[in-house]
Amino acid sequence: MYKRFNEHKETIACTLLGVFFLIQGLFILINFKSITNPQDISGEKIKNVFDFINIFFIELKNILGIVFQHSLLITLLSGVVLVGLGLLMFKFAKVMNRTTAYDRRFIVFFFSLTFVMFLWSTFLMSHVYGWSSILFLLAFSVHMIYNVFNEYFDKIYRKAQYLVILFFYSVAYFVTQNSVYSNIDSGLRPTDVLSINMYYTMTWTLALLTLSVGVFLSKSENILKRPVKDEEREMSRVHARRKIKLNVDVNKYFTFMHAVYRVRDKVINAFYNFFEIKPIRWVKVNYFELVFGFLTLIVIFLEFNNRNNVVFEGLFKISNVKYMYEWFNLALTFLLAVLYILFTVLNTLKDKAYNRQMIIIVALWLKVTTSLFITLFRDVELSIFILPLNISLVLLTTPLLLMSIFKTFRGERND
Repeated sequence: MYKRFNEHKETIACTLLGVFFLIQGLFILINFKSITNPQDISGEKIKNVFDFINIFFIELKNILGIVFQHSLLITLLSGVVLVGLGLLMFKFAKVMNRTTAYDRRFIVFFFSLTFVMFLWSTFLMSHVYGWSSILFLLAFSVHMIYNVFNEYFDKIYRKAQYLVILFFYSVAYFVTQNSVYSNIDSGLRPTDVLSINMYYTMTWTLALLTLSVGVFLSKSENILKRPVKDEEREMSRVHARRKIKLNVDVNKYFTFMHAVYRVRDKVINAFYNFFEIKPIRWVKVNYFELVFGFLTLIVIFLEFNNRNNVVFEGLFKISNVKYMYEWFNLALTFLLAVLYILFTVLNTLKDKAYNRQMIIIVALWLKVTTSLFITLFRDVELSIFILPLNISLVLLTTPLLLMSIFKTFRGERND
């Protein structure tokens, strides 16, 4: 199935983008009056999932109303443009499925569309996160540069490359979450945060899919392919200049992991020397990861189960939707814990998914650590975990994060 998706990635991406833009455009055209006149939802009640979806669309209309500055003309024009763009994407899917004659033009289009989508999602996020949303744009840009030029990055340094990208996303997440809780204190509703995060996630996912299509087409046209080293022969001055320009070694910036591993080896040797013991061959780091991972999963499940009873017990007003916000965050945290266990098992039994395991534990650790920081240093009631559980989760996930960072990955076959 994955192979089939890869073979038709560009047409599938065009179709998904077409559906996304078309629905968004029609939504704006149908609700243009509501968009320019924000609706109060403080008295709304949620009885089932359909009521919650309705609240999401009401919030989306209010957010779009702020973006379009209450102008009917701009709102209608934006709706028409999005509908037109959606239909154009369907046309592109047909053309790309039939011929490769226009691939070079599509490359420019998809790269441009990716950056526009990142800008658009950042602009919308600024309503919730303020100026700190610029940090996400910076993370997007780093991620985009990596995807475009990943042919130039050796896979043996893949772990270090992912760590750099994760660092930018982590800083953006930590700062924006602090900004969110400050804004909630000053009147921002949890539903604003939920709605914009859901919309942003969809836009971000589709933007990355768009970027992958642009990269795929560019490689098929030999535009971003890594240059093959020429044999020793006489070259013209122009050719030599181009060769030097293309063969810039970017991988030297990712050798910092060698120093990390040296520190790890020194600490481990000092530990064995101090206790005067020898390493036990059958003991693997994966066993400790599984134990700590299952304990983390149990703690998150207990809190998630408690919130289930609170959220789905009878009716509640939208003014108390902070419980739903907490529930969604817990659901995401629980999913991350399950994925971590899954990738650790694959890591242990099949010796693969090292990078996926690292990405998941960074996300999980960042979520629980940010939650603890906000609980301790922000005077707000909107918290994912109660304090004792939050502290225990940080204590459980921090060793997992360190183990993943200091563990030696096997390179290309585990990418």
